[in-house]
Amino acid sequence: MDISVVVLTKNEESVIEKCIASAEFAKEVIVLDSGSSDATCEIAQKLGARIFCREFHGNFSEQRNCADKFAECEWIFHLDADETVSSELVSELVLFFASGENEKYAAANIPRKELIFGKWMEHGGWYPQRKLRLYRKGCGSWVGKVHERVEVTGEVRTFNGPILHDSYSSIQVFVEKFNRYSSIDAEVAYSEGKRFKLGKLLFQPFERFFGRYIIHKGYRDGFHGFAVALLIGMNYFLMNLKLWESDYQQKIGKERSL
Repeated sequence: MDISVVVLTKNEESVIEKCIASAEFAKEVIVLDSGSSDATCEIAQKLGARIFCREFHGNFSEQRNCADKFAECEWIFHLDADETVSSELVSELVLFFASGENEKYAAANIPRKELIFGKWMEHGGWYPQRKLRLYRKGCGSWVGKVHERVEVTGEVRTFNGPILHDSYSSIQVFVEKFNRYSSIDAEVAYSEGKRFKLGKLLFQPFERFFGRYIIHKGYRDGFHGFAVALLIGMNYFLMNLKLWESDYQQKIGKERSL
C-alpha cells in the first residue's frame, strides 16, 4: 500500500518495536526523533524505518508537519509510538486501497481503543474516539500546540477497525502525563488571554467527572471507569490552578517592577 507511516519519538525503546511491527503493511515508516538517549533510533532502524532528527520546541503540530515532509508515499498515516494498528484495521486498509476506494477520499477517521491500567475501556468517552490519522499528502495540516488535530480539505472516510493505544500502564504514568498536559493547556490558555476564574476551578473538575462517569457511562467500566473519570476531573483542577499561578506570578512581577 502506498502509505508512509509517521511516528514521533523520544525515548520510546520499550514500545517502538511493537509499533513499527504493526505497520508492516506500509511502504515505509518514518521516525522523527527529538533527541532520544535510549535505543529508540537503533531499534527503529533495524526494523527498516527511516530515521530523522529534529529538536522538539513544545509544539506537536510543528513536529508532525515537519515529519510529513519526509514522507514519499501518496498517503500518510500518523501513529504514536505507544500505538499499534489492529488486524481489523489492516484488513480494512487493504480493501480500501485494493478496491480503488482511496481515490474518492482525502482522509480517514479511525477509532482508537485505550488500554488503561490493564483494561480496555469501552465507555466514559474513551471508545470510540475517532482520530483523523490517515490523509492524502498535501491534503492535511496539523494545528494546535497540544491535543493537536489535522485540518483537511476533501471528503473523509470512516473506518471501523481501531488503533490500539497502550499509554497508561499505571496511575503514576497517567498522572505524570496529565500533569504535563495541564501545564501546556494552562500556558496556551494564558497566551490566548484566558484568565483564572474561581468558579471554573471549583465546578469544571466536577463537570468533567460527571460527564465521563455518568453521561458517557464510565460506570459501565467498573471501578476503572470511576478512577479514570476522577483523574480527568483532577486534570482540569490542575489546569485551572496553574492558570491562577500564571495570574499571580504576573501580578507579583508588576508589583516588583514599581
